[in-house]
Amino acid sequence: MSPSRIAFSLAACALTSAALAKDVAGAKDHPLVGRYAGAEITKYVSAEFDEQRFVHAPLDIKTDGETFTEANSFAVKGKVARIWYNAPKDRSSLEIMANYEESLKSKGFELVYSCADATCFKGQASVYRFNFVGGDAGINYRYGDGVRYLLAKATRPTGDVYAAIIIGDSNSGPLVRVIAVDMKPMQSGQIAFVDAEAMARAIASNGRVALYGVEFDFDDAQIKPGSRATLDEIAKFLKANPSVSVVVTGHTDGKGQFDYNVDLSKRRAAAVVADLAQRYGVSAQRLTPFGAGMASPIASNDDEAGRAKNRRVALVKR
Repeated sequence: MSPSRIAFSLAACALTSAALAKDVAGAKDHPLVGRYAGAEITKYVSAEFDEQRFVHAPLDIKTDGETFTEANSFAVKGKVARIWYNAPKDRSSLEIMANYEESLKSKGFELVYSCADATCFKGQASVYRFNFVGGDAGINYRYGDGVRYLLAKATRPTGDVYAAIIIGDSNSGPLVRVIAVDMKPMQSGQIAFVDAEAMARAIASNGRVALYGVEFDFDDAQIKPGSRATLDEIAKFLKANPSVSVVVTGHTDGKGQFDYNVDLSKRRAAAVVADLAQRYGVSAQRLTPFGAGMASPIASNDDEAGRAKNRRVALVKR
């Protein structure tokens, strides 16, 4: 066997896409990036379309603080996977990064930028604060002094793929972050605006109406500002029909734990009820918040198009 084939075989053994360890529910590796053998996924977040900034130059902490700037990073949009791993304690960040780099190159990736420790920063940095690069400052995901970073790009007919690997040594072993973006256009036309008259017709004929214009951030129950137009129409409908009382029902897609999704959908429904009562003066006695979670889908949860239809707020006449 040639030396190159031996090296590739060793990389294949060390870096795998198979989930061989105990991962959090619903987690998976990015198919082109894989994982270091024996690593466990401790957190997993994905989005069919989102924006991600990637660092491509040394960070000037003293000048820019812990923030992305046009000088140190650039943004790409597409399908985003953000994966947190705990790697085996007896492996170094150097060894793990070398395996990732070798594996990515074998799959057609080209190196965009890499750094390690002090080379990740301009000038002298008393503390290597790299947390914000992976979005980890808020969860205290610490990399210690052994920071290693790699950004690679694969050019593909179906859309370019960017992959960033962040590794740091800690007392509990190497911490690995993988952030991958499959660049693709947004699936548009997913929000159907329903005005007050359409709500009235749907309630009269079906006893319910599904609404997609009430928006929330991932894993959050605070109503986003872009929801105001739909909430205006809900209030208009309720004020024009004072004898109608409704159940405000929150629905989620099929991803995640059942009990958690029920609680999340209930908190979102309660936020809508509170907004209608406080901002528009709709009597709270006419509004009943209810969380259905994933229990009442109107489409398949096997693809994103179906999951988007299942993530909704519905008004049900009571």
